[in-house]
Amino acid sequence: MSYLILFAAVFFLSTSVLFVKWTSAPAETAAFYRLLFTCLMLLPWVDFKALARTRLMTRYALLLSGTLLAFHFWLWFSSLDYTTVASSTLFVTSSPIFVLIGNAVIFKKHPTKKGLTYALIAVLGGMLVAAGDVQIGRDALYGDLLALIAALLIAGYWLVGQHVRTEMKTNTYSFSVYLVATVVLCFMLLVRGTTFVDFETVNWWYFLALAFFPTILGHNLFNYALARVSATVVSITILGEALWGMVFGYAFFGERLGPFQWVGAIVLLGGIYLFLKEDARSTRADASS
Repeated sequence: MSYLILFAAVFFLSTSVLFVKWTSAPAETAAFYRLLFTCLMLLPWVDFKALARTRLMTRYALLLSGTLLAFHFWLWFSSLDYTTVASSTLFVTSSPIFVLIGNAVIFKKHPTKKGLTYALIAVLGGMLVAAGDVQIGRDALYGDLLALIAALLIAGYWLVGQHVRTEMKTNTYSFSVYLVATVVLCFMLLVRGTTFVDFETVNWWYFLALAFFPTILGHNLFNYALARVSATVVSITILGEALWGMVFGYAFFGERLGPFQWVGAIVLLGGIYLFLKEDARSTRADASS
């Protein structure tokens, strides 16, 4: 059942690229309203008594998780202004590699030699995609870099979340990190002098769609699954986001991948898939030993 939930979650999460590309508002403004409206939607289902009883370290973890999420959204939304939907989502799919590094460095969960090899293959695929984007222009490469940093940040979000989510109900956890992210983005808007309301009226519908489809039905389902499966298993579904990104980019924005990008996409997705498959195998072996 958890895997069915993850499959649905990745489809709804993937729809965010459509609304982000369609909106004419600044990236941080779109990210702010996406999370603000999501918080308002979750408000009736939040257990505030349980939230008030959380441990001090859990509160620190929520602050860190929400901050990572805020900067992830800002950088990823910004990347779509410079590079293609396909390339941006492909680089965001590299988050499992950063989950691997985080688990190894912080939690001492070292990968097998095969797993490390597959991770390096995925990195090679990312380099090929970047090489293809160089032919498009420097702006595309800059967008790839923003998406890559966004992947690093969302990996941190999953790593923190897997150790906090089990202590809280899904809606309460989601509301907490989204609220922190909303506050962080609000400060960002004020510091950068970015507009809160100076944009076309149609953008309000895009913000509501971003809150409901990719966040409530996407991220929130991921948070639900995070209490039942590992961060590594959750991150494998990001592969589906890359595939949907390629489909949406072609169908709605007429984007086509060049030869380097096609080869890079196949190598990147294949490397991540093999890595996660090896990680699942080694996890089962450790559990049975």
